[in-house]
Amino acid sequence: MINRANLLGDVRAEADSIMLDAAFYETPDYRTIIESSDRSIVVGRRGTGKSATAYKLNGYWSKLQKTVVIQLAADEDQIIGIRPLIQLFGDSFKLLRAGSKIAWRYALLLEVADALSHKYKYKKADGADYLETHLVSWRRNQYGFSAKLKDCLAASIDKSETPENIIGGLAQKLKLKDVEDSLSKVLDDLNVSVYILVDRLDEGYEPDNTGIGLVDGLVHSIIDINTKYSNIRPLVFLRDNIYRAISRTDPDFTRDIEGQVLRLHWDEYALFTFATSRLNIAFSLNLENSLRIWNRCASRELEGKDGFKRCLRLTLYRPRDILILLNEAFRLASRTDRNQIVGEDIEATAKVISNNRLEDLHKEYLSMIPALNLFTSAFLNQNPEIQLKTIEPVLSHLLRSDSYDSAIQQQLSVLDSYIDVIRILYGIGFIGLYDNKSNSFIFCHDGKDPNKEFTINGRILIHPCYWMALNCANNTLDAEQAEEIYDEYDIEISSETPEQRTKRIGQIIADLEKIPTGKDGCSEFEDWCHQAIKIVFAGALRNAELHPNKTATQRRDVVATNLSETPVWKRIYEDYKARQIIFEVKNFSDLQGDAYRQMLSYLTGEYGKLGFIICRDHTENLTKGKELDWMKEMYATHHVLIIKLTGKYLCALLSKLRSPQKHDAPDKALNHLLDTYTRLYISGGVGKRAKPTRKS
Repeated sequence: MINRANLLGDVRAEADSIMLDAAFYETPDYRTIIESSDRSIVVGRRGTGKSATAYKLNGYWSKLQKTVVIQLAADEDQIIGIRPLIQLFGDSFKLLRAGSKIAWRYALLLEVADALSHKYKYKKADGADYLETHLVSWRRNQYGFSAKLKDCLAASIDKSETPENIIGGLAQKLKLKDVEDSLSKVLDDLNVSVYILVDRLDEGYEPDNTGIGLVDGLVHSIIDINTKYSNIRPLVFLRDNIYRAISRTDPDFTRDIEGQVLRLHWDEYALFTFATSRLNIAFSLNLENSLRIWNRCASRELEGKDGFKRCLRLTLYRPRDILILLNEAFRLASRTDRNQIVGEDIEATAKVISNNRLEDLHKEYLSMIPALNLFTSAFLNQNPEIQLKTIEPVLSHLLRSDSYDSAIQQQLSVLDSYIDVIRILYGIGFIGLYDNKSNSFIFCHDGKDPNKEFTINGRILIHPCYWMALNCANNTLDAEQAEEIYDEYDIEISSETPEQRTKRIGQIIADLEKIPTGKDGCSEFEDWCHQAIKIVFAGALRNAELHPNKTATQRRDVVATNLSETPVWKRIYEDYKARQIIFEVKNFSDLQGDAYRQMLSYLTGEYGKLGFIICRDHTENLTKGKELDWMKEMYATHHVLIIKLTGKYLCALLSKLRSPQKHDAPDKALNHLLDTYTRLYISGGVGKRAKPTRKS
């Protein structure tokens, strides 16, 4: 029995080159790349073998006579460093693409020149001396292709120039035309063929105009070089999400790029041959027939091609999917000393993998989306394909809940409707949206797809990798369904949630400035305070209501229940016996004695000995001779504490809550305010306007 940790290897070249060398499956796509030079762009979803294909092409072409193979890969840190330089080309996509195209073209041609410089006839070739004048500076940086490009751009761009002038003069500064002409002469003299393989462009990639423009510039430069030089064959390997971003953004996509694309495709036959070739090597079976290999390794309900199809339906029909599934299944079988896998091994393995992926999703996004566990749990035991009107009652009920801790409750309070939850789940790749134009479910690749609209009759699909973890009614895919899913296998997405949260809180803060003071804005300010209180004190105060006793003579503005769930509210209950917390709302700046006497009349029984007045003053600090004297009188005579808050103070707390990690900021700030009242205001020793330091 083989006990290798990764029995069947991986599809990534860097992960398992030994297995790739021994059992690489030459797909029709691979043969097309070798036999035809009319495609310069190879596109594939994650896990479809792009890097493995590049690795094998490198090996194949390196063995040919009079060939030079250049394999280039982006480095994340250097690409991140290039972005600020690319941004000097301007804000518009066309400018970013144009500048990037010039820079990439120069860089690729110098890499070709550098590779040719090792040929013994190079020094005597016409044009070599001129190329050497450029290569001297190009070779100074020893940290890779993208690092050299970064240094080149830094030396060539004058930051004081306008973007148009920078782009207009870049080719001239780099002397690109002279480099092209000299390289053509060298290639003719040496009579060699050059192959360029550019991979791993997802390193450091960001799905904004800068990121897309940077990659799109490279794609256009690859196409131009392939067209201009008959003896240079460049290939760029693109992940599907980057390719789709380019197709949406580049206005010249249909004309210049679409016809240059070869998409990696795997069908059942190819995956069967691929998997059995790995099994043949891993178990040293030395068999030639794929079916015999499979039946030697699988038994019972997994025998034959139908058994293999049963395995495939638990994947997204990609080579990495099937390798992960089979590796884990064989490991499970080995625990009971079996050298064949059966249906229960596959089912158990698929369940574990699905659970792991859901846990990974939670771990990755829980700090940004505190309520993520609740959101995904709403889809337990559902059909994987759902109409939004079916899930609406479940999600709407969840948003109305008031029984979670402050981090979760604050997020629920920020969201307007169940559609906001759907947008969050779409933004992290948990669900896909049915697209009528393509007749397929589109999964978000990069967290930013502003054109998506969710309607009550819309259809969504839970990502198939979570089906088993969620115990979905239908948890298998056929080939046609898998092909209709546009997604990325391992979710690595910048969540839209922080932007959504920031935008929503920003709107609430901005709304305060629009509310006029005085009677005209009284009702609006009450509504605003009610909303702000629900968010700021979410998870600490429960069931915050506006005018809970509408018909009573003494109509309180906002009342919330204090269950002593956080330190400051526990302190308030223990010190002031306030179970029901009153917030009296006054839509004017100057508080008068009447406001304090009105609050005093409310503070009995469950309302305890503490209440809050919210006004429109510019500061929550108390003024001597006015609020300070009234507050001290109430405390000394009636033993009640009346705290002044302001709309501005609530805005400051809301602003801190833009970051989910600061969910306890209101608790800390209110605790500090209580200390200020106890130590400064009640005990005396204040000037005309006390100015305590605000804590958070």
